[in-house]
Amino acid sequence: MGRLGAVIATMMIFAAAGEANALCSKEGEEFCQSGQTYRCEKTGSELTPIFQNVPCAVNVPAPSLTGIWVGSGHQSPAGDAGADWSIAMTIRDDGGSIDYPSLGCGGLLSQTLRDETSAEFHESITYGQDKCIDGGDITVRFFKGNLSWTWVGQADGQPYNAIAVLTRQ
Repeated sequence: MGRLGAVIATMMIFAAAGEANALCSKEGEEFCQSGQTYRCEKTGSELTPIFQNVPCAVNVPAPSLTGIWVGSGHQSPAGDAGADWSIAMTIRDDGGSIDYPSLGCGGLLSQTLRDETSAEFHESITYGQDKCIDGGDITVRFFKGNLSWTWVGQADGQPYNAIAVLTRQ
């Protein structure tokens, strides 16, 4: 590295340390800033973050499934109302609800399995029973910031499945 490169690298370290300076509250504490570890040391009368040259990962909380998710479902084989229809799914910590606005039906969701990135629900259609198949099972998984949504069920001995990508509303 040339002299100019060394000067720029040194300036970048001091600039980053300046931003991090406000994060020092006690001597010896370490924190992660911009993917690098800093340790708070006493320099004179001030606490100063000292660059440790040790990479670190910032803990980013997993996104929450809880919320309202919307999208368009595609069913196979197609039902009486066609193959594509709208979905509005509300996920709570303990279950949820589902509406199919373009079909005129919806109901309640009983949660059967859940982890940080996916969940499974059993669907009970509570209105528009003549327009939707009752008793389906829904699985959702985070995928690139959205929910990958699948539904499986049957009516009159015929198996049906549906897929969708839902976005947070």
